[in-house]
Amino acid sequence: MDTIAGFHGRIAIADLGAETVTTRSIPDGWLESHLGGRGLGVRLLLSEQPGGVDPLGPENRLVFATGPLTGYGVSGAGRHWVGARSPLTGSLGESYSGGSFGHLLARSGVDALVVEGQASRPVVLEVTDETLALESADDRWGETTDVVDATLAGEPRRATAAIGPAGEREVHLASIINDSGHAAGGRGLGAVMGSKRLKAVVVGGSDPPPLGEPERFERLQKQFSRQIQANDRLQQWAEYGTTSAVEILHEQGMLPTKHFDGGRFEGAPEIGGEALQESLQVGQRGCRGCQLECKPVVQGECRGVELDEASGPEYETLASFGSLLCNDDLEAIALANQRCNAYGMDTIGVGHVIATAMEAGYVDWGDADAILELVDAVAYRDGIGDVLADGPDAAAEALDVDDPATVKGAPAAMHDPRKKKGMGLSTATSPRGATHMEGFQDSLVERTVETDLPVETGLAADGTDGKPAAVVTFENARSFVNSLVCCSHVVVTVGPDRNFDDLRELVAAAIGRPLPMAEALRIGERNYTLGKLFAAREGFSMEDDRLPKRLQKPLSDDTGGPDLPAASFSETALESMIRAYYDRRGWTRKGVKWETLERLGLTDLVEGLERAVADEEAAARTTPIPRPRERP
Repeated sequence: MDTIAGFHGRIAIADLGAETVTTRSIPDGWLESHLGGRGLGVRLLLSEQPGGVDPLGPENRLVFATGPLTGYGVSGAGRHWVGARSPLTGSLGESYSGGSFGHLLARSGVDALVVEGQASRPVVLEVTDETLALESADDRWGETTDVVDATLAGEPRRATAAIGPAGEREVHLASIINDSGHAAGGRGLGAVMGSKRLKAVVVGGSDPPPLGEPERFERLQKQFSRQIQANDRLQQWAEYGTTSAVEILHEQGMLPTKHFDGGRFEGAPEIGGEALQESLQVGQRGCRGCQLECKPVVQGECRGVELDEASGPEYETLASFGSLLCNDDLEAIALANQRCNAYGMDTIGVGHVIATAMEAGYVDWGDADAILELVDAVAYRDGIGDVLADGPDAAAEALDVDDPATVKGAPAAMHDPRKKKGMGLSTATSPRGATHMEGFQDSLVERTVETDLPVETGLAADGTDGKPAAVVTFENARSFVNSLVCCSHVVVTVGPDRNFDDLRELVAAAIGRPLPMAEALRIGERNYTLGKLFAAREGFSMEDDRLPKRLQKPLSDDTGGPDLPAASFSETALESMIRAYYDRRGWTRKGVKWETLERLGLTDLVEGLERAVADEEAAARTTPIPRPRERP
């Protein structure tokens, strides 16, 4: 049993087919090597689930995991990780969500929850410090997530994660919604939950895991909070959240517009952070224990429908239902967001498929009423919604639209790689497909700034020099943060107000042992490599590490300045960056070099395989992918 401080050392296992809920110990060494969150979660999926399972079949496990800070009220750390094999991509599907669910799961007596099998009827799973149980949800099947949360949570010590009609219908864009508006979205995890006939998970508890150094932890937590309070950038973030990015990216010419055709949207001032504050926003709310209440609370109505306070859209949604669709109707964006939350759907993915329908001529660009109708149609698989419900790739094929803006089947986030070359590389090479949750932001190193990370700064955002090394370092740092399940917006890695090192010391106090910077980054690298091993097991290789032409061709509305070409991303430049990135990571065309696995302590995941070698031709013949092992 792995019993390091900061964790309970136990996992809850819900076998829906057998109608049992039990707990067991976490295998020795796992928490030391991976901590929690995505590290623990992906390790569970690799070790206990064979490759090639049907994402919507009973063999596909759904995992919820917390980290070593989750249950203590640390700012930014009250989050949880969710993962499974994705029905949208066929690779690793993982997501992160805030609210209270993670905080209370961490206080329920377990560090992770594994859901396996398939129930014969709709059920609700309860995991608290007092109860492990399955209950009938026959009367709840068909309810929206807000109704489920309002009737099942009921008190501060309980939280729910639920699916709505989209998850029940196995829509590939379905999300898991917790705490009325916080979403684990992006990879169809709600469809996985729906395939298991699991309507909701209820968690609760009051006892966090034991701390390694309680007095030091309390002192460092207070210090971390004071630093956040004194950080002007973070306080500005608390005021506007992500919504101010609409105007900023529009001015920089990289706000995704008209299905990524351009980078500037004339209606940006009508849908940005200032417009939201002046019209609908009445306050902010935050995740459990976080000082930065960055999620907008809104009040108003649209088309005769009252907007609930949780419908306040953040940047990705403002862009996905706004500029991407040439829509400047802010109230309609808020209502579309509200419906996606209620139905349990990912706003980025739904924005992509509606953009596909618009490009195909099914509806007009900017038609807000049509957008709302299509949101309903996708959730209920009604009419054309049944085609769109299977995701951007399937929608593009069915509607004869060329080159969807996806990587490995996953819709690109609302960040344009043509002016962010490092993010483009990170997007292309991500084992789980396009993502902004573990990717690289070029703006972090655009100026020469102080940083605790071993990375070069002063790199032009639209340049390629130095980017492969910088991308690897920042991905490893983000992967470490995601193994804590800590919010990336709270953790500052560069500049005079950086706090990554302080967070690392706080984790060391929680687990009760030193955690040098090099080890923290190695944990991040180890856990990022788990994602590569998962993708390799499912048949993904270097050949899949590409950007769609839609995200490489010149921006239609970008002059590049006097006598300069419009921003683009050439195949030659991307290929060169990918090769340098692979060399830096120690990956082969189809997997991971044996030396890399040895250095990261992952050889026990790979049995009966020859060692990879540095020679490119020989390395291409080697496929070190994990084989399922017997459950410990």
